[in-house]
Amino acid sequence: MQFNSKTFRIVFQTLLACAAGLLLTALSTRAETHLSGTYRCTKVEVAGKTAPCSAPYLELKSDGSYQILSERGTYEIVAGRWLVLSTSKNHGKARLESNKEIIFEFVSGGKRSRITYRRKFQRPPGWMAS
Repeated sequence: MQFNSKTFRIVFQTLLACAAGLLLTALSTRAETHLSGTYRCTKVEVAGKTAPCSAPYLELKSDGSYQILSERGTYEIVAGRWLVLSTSKNHGKARLESNKEIIFEFVSGGKRSRITYRRKFQRPPGWMAS
């Protein structure tokens, strides 16, 4: 069986499209169970100045959903280092620092802002104090 240049081009383009689809699938993951848990705001920086944090808890659930107060939606991990919230207009995309910190960076009122959330310690199910 011989391939002419047109057949080779079609096969090559098909393989390239499949490879791109697999790469996109690998880079975007719906939920990460090791990230699920409750995160509390630990630091707020506005225009380089640190302020006390009163932001509500962020809850990431293992089913790929999240909740901040009454805001609910889904989240996904992109390229292994970005957390993207589906419905959040205020937060949007955040940088993941290990599996314990989530850092949102944005501009508000012309000022660079940063909110850092840190995972709360959670005891394993069935854990009892002695």
